Amino acid sequence: MLLKPDDAKPSPTIVRRWFPTARCRISPIPSAGLSGSPVWLVEPDEPLPRGRGPRRFVLKGFADGWPRERAEAIHRWMAAARRAGVGAVPANLEVAAADGAETTTIATDGNGRWFELTEWCPGQPVAAPSPRQAIAALETLARIHVALREAGGDEGPRHAPPPAWARRADALRAVIARGWDSPTKGSLSPLQAAVADRRRAAAAILRAPGGRSYLSRLAAVVPPAVPLQPVLRDVWQAHVLFVGGEVSAVIDWHAAGIDTPATDLARLLGSWERPRSATVGAASLSVVWGEALEAYRAIRPLSREELALIDLLHLAGVVGGLHHWFRWVLDENRDFPDPSLVLERVDALLKNLAFSGEKTDGGSGGLH
Repeated sequence: MLLKPDDAKPSPTIVRRWFPTARCRISPIPSAGLSGSPVWLVEPDEPLPRGRGPRRFVLKGFADGWPRERAEAIHRWMAAARRAGVGAVPANLEVAAADGAETTTIATDGNGRWFELTEWCPGQPVAAPSPRQAIAALETLARIHVALREAGGDEGPRHAPPPAWARRADALRAVIARGWDSPTKGSLSPLQAAVADRRRAAAAILRAPGGRSYLSRLAAVVPPAVPLQPVLRDVWQAHVLFVGGEVSAVIDWHAAGIDTPATDLARLLGSWERPRSATVGAASLSVVWGEALEAYRAIRPLSREELALIDLLHLAGVVGGLHHWFRWVLDENRDFPDPSLVLERVDALLKNLAFSGEKTDGGSGGLH
């Protein structure tokens, strides 16, 4: 992870909010992801009870300008899931409160940025889960969704078209209007040159027979009204950790908000590599991962409308994801902590775009 000089180490004041007297070893976490939010491993020297392993925590900053109320809402949802018995949800530590002050789990550095301190979670993400791992992941996700439904959320309609679709439809319309054929100008960085190559590949897929028609019909879909509730919205394969066949943690909740649980299912199932037996034909995610979805439905039933939304949100999300990456890298020249991770993400989306091209006849994903 590339850190700006002022992000090389957090303010000692922040860490002392959680550990007023302990000395702490603080080190950056290399695989902190693509957002650029500062992330560190914190290891206090406080003694532990006999038989306990090393005490480790993750300190992460919310994005600049993040409202305190939203950060607190996310932590309330996480706490609700843990109270419901979902041990895979990381625990956020309370800040040492001043006399008479209400305890909280976030603290500010005084410059407008909020931080959280979360228990470090063991495990590794899996790009191509085994059937057992896929079932375990969707069972965990179903339990999270049930707990978050009970926890409630922001004011607003509880039964409506999913906000996720509106965001994806905007990106679809932008791609239809502009396409991906515009030439790049000026000298390019190595990352920009690599992304420009991938944009040309994506443009070629859209120029194939049926490509434009596919986008137009997808953008014209009118999604059904479905129950809305707090969901994670960014639960993809890198954020689900496993120890063996079991889920050890579901991490990085900062994108959580009000939407349909189908958004999370589309995000996670679409981020996994399809089993070799499912790579032929235009099978939908609900077919490819049917066994895992049945395990989810045994805990939280899915309506016919929610099931259809999984594929629609995935297909539109692939196009929208590529649109955003091309714009961020080529038009806005944004910096990213690890360019190789950007290329991995774009390549994964390109694979899914090629697969989506097989659905130009309507396929099994509900595109009619």
